[in-house]
Amino acid sequence: MNKTRSALLAIGAFLLTNLKWVLGLLKFSKFGTTLLSMALSLGAYAMFYGWKFAAALVYLIFVHEMGHVIAARQKGIATSPAVFIPFAGAFIAMKDHPRDASTEAYLAYGGPLAGMLAFLPALPLYWWTQDPFWALVIYLGALLNLFNLLPVSPLDGGRIVSVLSTKIWLIGLIGLGAMLFARPGPIMVFIFILGLVTWWNRAREGYKKQVLAYEKEKLHTLLETMAGWPQLESTWETRESLNAKHLEAAKKKAPEGFAIPFLQDEKRFAKDRVRLDKLFAEQTWELFRKWEREPMEFYDYERTQPVPSRLLTEAEKQARERIAQIDELLHRLTTYYEAPASTKWKVLAAYLGLAAVLSVFFVYAQLLLQIR
Repeated sequence: MNKTRSALLAIGAFLLTNLKWVLGLLKFSKFGTTLLSMALSLGAYAMFYGWKFAAALVYLIFVHEMGHVIAARQKGIATSPAVFIPFAGAFIAMKDHPRDASTEAYLAYGGPLAGMLAFLPALPLYWWTQDPFWALVIYLGALLNLFNLLPVSPLDGGRIVSVLSTKIWLIGLIGLGAMLFARPGPIMVFIFILGLVTWWNRAREGYKKQVLAYEKEKLHTLLETMAGWPQLESTWETRESLNAKHLEAAKKKAPEGFAIPFLQDEKRFAKDRVRLDKLFAEQTWELFRKWEREPMEFYDYERTQPVPSRLLTEAEKQARERIAQIDELLHRLTTYYEAPASTKWKVLAAYLGLAAVLSVFFVYAQLLLQIR
């Protein structure tokens, strides 16, 4: 251990004295972030477990992440370089969102599949050398990728089974909770919390669609209202009407108290309706007042062809952009997890098959380590 730490200190001193050169090299390297974070993780693992273990672990994680990158490229989805986090693994970020759960499952499957291929060379190496280190590589590779196949989002397994049913996430959370109770750890706690939040958001998507649909309705009403303003001969009646609606909305009171999700969604929706009614009544009233004060411009000197209001044009643009966003969200919430039965059967077979193979390697590696 002392020799390892001395070597790490020597490397650290070298990097510090040549920091400008190292940063310059990484700056012009496409994988600079990956190389730097990989080196930091390698050093951190080596401090506690030695160089051989650290090199094997970083190699297994790297190949796993490259499996995601290759799968993403096959689907035409751009990703960030892999970033290693000591004692937490590594991750890549997608720059584009998958169009559906089937595509996301394909990307997720690439990681554990590549991770399994990564430790296969350790099998003949063990048979040839009988060195228990290679049995440890098999064990680590199988364990890491089996854990990633747990049906908990955002783990790979959770993203894969989402094609089948996101209700499986709850089963995965129960299993992960049991593991956490038996062997608590900060990483598992973090994954459990993320998984719980993801499952909850998915469970509440029905309510989210209801609120988005009501907001879309209010936006269309705003567009219809604005469209009639330029044809007004007198703004007095419209002003009085909008002011009355604004005051009426301001007096509305939302139901008081906490609304229990699922059980009291009607009460919660009533709160959201009041909130949106007040928001749009205020926006409409303020927009009308500004429009009244806006100077009128004309295309010609005879003042017979008025220029469309810049204020109303900009407001219409913003409203239509928001409607487009809502339509996209509603479409995504409605269709993202839909998949034909044939795709579901393929995903199920691929998922169970990979989990079974990894389980066999995991048990086999345990037996080898016990023997040695």
